Amino acid sequence: MAFSFGHRSRVAHQVREIARDQIDKAQELSQAGEDFDKTVHELRRRCKKIRGLLRLIRPNFSDFDAENACFAKVADSLSASRDAAVMVETFNLVARDLLPDSISDTRGTLEDNVRRISAEQDRATLLSRFGDTMDEAAKRVRHWDLDGRGFALLAPGLHDTYGRMRKRITAAEESGEDEAFHDWRKDTKSHWFHISLLAACAPDVLGARRDQLDQLGEYLGDHHNLAVLAEGVVTLTGSLDRPVAKAIDRHKADLAHKALALGRQLTVESPSALVSRVERFWKLLPKDD
Repeated sequence: MAFSFGHRSRVAHQVREIARDQIDKAQELSQAGEDFDKTVHELRRRCKKIRGLLRLIRPNFSDFDAENACFAKVADSLSASRDAAVMVETFNLVARDLLPDSISDTRGTLEDNVRRISAEQDRATLLSRFGDTMDEAAKRVRHWDLDGRGFALLAPGLHDTYGRMRKRITAAEESGEDEAFHDWRKDTKSHWFHISLLAACAPDVLGARRDQLDQLGEYLGDHHNLAVLAEGVVTLTGSLDRPVAKAIDRHKADLAHKALALGRQLTVESPSALVSRVERFWKLLPKDD
């Protein structure tokens, strides 16, 4: 099943089917024995999709907190090696602006950290536990009790997440702090999932918005990776060399400028106006599958 609503009827049923499809695909991946790092990336992506779906139904789903925590925890259980590898990838981008003698020690430390984490992992156990968690989640999905029918099941979550996204772009712009940009990123990502789920209503219009949100998410994700890199280097080495710190700050400033410019364009509507517009698109879907 595609990660989107395909018709206007049986919306609660579609929610369960979309969640179950993501779980089934994650279970297949965890058992396939493919490249571990690629598998982890894809498994975490499936969990993020499910959590995006959960945020869309959050106001109408009393078990949101427990289910969201479950998928967040199982994704985090796989994150150590991927997070370490992302720090290396991010540093390699920053290193293009640095002289060779400014980067060798830091790069070596980051690469050693990847090797250490990989050596410490029991990959088979991690994937087995992931699969067990997905098995239990699949059983629960069948019994998710959702309030509301039709678009009314989705509208409050769409409204609230987009509203937070608008508030957090303002907070990020005013403070300039890494944490504020990260908070904005999280709600931007959730809104991107929501528009992706609803894009079949108006593929040309909402598809374009989805793509723009994806680009905004890339800017904010790269900004977050740079912040994590700076913090990670300090944790591993005790300090951050001045040339590295300056290069990180330059990249962050450029990404913040791009993100704010695009983000302002994507948040001009009030939450109520956006929900009303999407609801009109919703009525373009076929009534039945």
